[in-house]
Amino acid sequence: MDPVPTLDGDLVLDAEARARVSTDLGAIVRCEPSAILRPGSTEDIAAMVRFCARHDIGVSVRGQAHTTLGQTLGDGLVIENRHLSRIHEIGLDSAEVDAGATWKELLKRTADIGLTPPVLTGYCDLSIGGTLSVGGIGGLVGGLHTGLQVDHVLELEIVTGTGDVVRCSADREADLFRAALGGLGRVGIITRVVIPLVKAPERARTYTMQYAETAPFFADLGTLTERDGIDHVYGEMFRTDDATLFLLHATSFYDPPTVPDDVALGTGLSADPKIDDRAYLEHTFLIDEAVDGFIDDVGWTSMVKPWFDVWLPGSTAETCVEEIMKSVSPEDIGPYGAGLLYPQRRSLTGMPTPRLPDPDGSDWVFVLDLNTVSASTTPEEGFAERMLERNRRMFARARDAYGARLYPIGSVPFGEKDWRDHYGAEWETVQASRAKFNPRGTITSGRQFIA
Repeated sequence: MDPVPTLDGDLVLDAEARARVSTDLGAIVRCEPSAILRPGSTEDIAAMVRFCARHDIGVSVRGQAHTTLGQTLGDGLVIENRHLSRIHEIGLDSAEVDAGATWKELLKRTADIGLTPPVLTGYCDLSIGGTLSVGGIGGLVGGLHTGLQVDHVLELEIVTGTGDVVRCSADREADLFRAALGGLGRVGIITRVVIPLVKAPERARTYTMQYAETAPFFADLGTLTERDGIDHVYGEMFRTDDATLFLLHATSFYDPPTVPDDVALGTGLSADPKIDDRAYLEHTFLIDEAVDGFIDDVGWTSMVKPWFDVWLPGSTAETCVEEIMKSVSPEDIGPYGAGLLYPQRRSLTGMPTPRLPDPDGSDWVFVLDLNTVSASTTPEEGFAERMLERNRRMFARARDAYGARLYPIGSVPFGEKDWRDHYGAEWETVQASRAKFNPRGTITSGRQFIA
């Protein structure tokens, strides 16, 4: 074997470090790598990809490891892109950042000059390269009027599976650009990103309604998603022994002295809203604050998280959500989990991936997340296996009866036939792009993606 390349960063071989990256947020799958690259430059990544390609060693990339069924794990080389996290430049309308930087880090910098990315995940302490590899849902900012995070990228730097460093955009090397965004790492490693920036609002006013039934929850959700002055809507769902509790959150962003019209925005709803008014950054980091509290107080990071995540067509979402929520028990969510529902306009998504449900006449699609979390860090034996079987069963039903499509961040086991069905007519395009940019399959996507 030829010598390992000279690196700006570090190649780590010790057992303790390798054990620390042997699982992800799900705490279900374990796979220990042979080595870890903590890159000091993009060229480190390119050099090690070329080395691994020559020796048939698989390469996987680990950002914040927020997937839940081993999607970032591998037994070859794991690249910790957290070590490339520099924010290179913030301009008047864009920012250039390393892919290992988090959205939270970027927003803290851009907010200082009154700017924000157009779409932000609900939990912002996620790597920019990681969310762009899966899609990136507007969890508290974006969604109704923006599309996904992958719809707001100006340029990428990518290390392909052959070890080439390529700058690409919608106008240059466009096939690589489109294949990488939402592409689950099948064509290369995103190492640097140019992201557009827009004016950040000063404040966020959120209206929260509570429901005991599915029908009024969805009726008000439909009203609010179409209402002028509402900028973001999402739902939460919790389960007791015999009932489902629904919460609907609708947010209006604004700059004083102009303020939202509470009466107009709440007209015609079946539930009276509770109103909370916050500074923009406080609003944007609400979920971070809650999750960080769980991490500090109950060891949330080590709890088992067999999450279920799917896209639903607008025409069947209500019936599917009602059926799923009636079928689950409190254990299926847990004291530190939640069901989540995010509406998204199909017409504002422009990338081929992530794959959405087939068109059904509605411009709305929904991401349904059942974010199951075990009650402790040591759940009873068989908990993960039971929940994975539940996920298989729920996904098969949602796909066959309601036209659901997987959002592949969670814990629904998939084989090659499942992936063929998932991509449908796009399967050959997916395979062709992989053959072009990652011909030896050197760059992998953890333990369950395309062979």
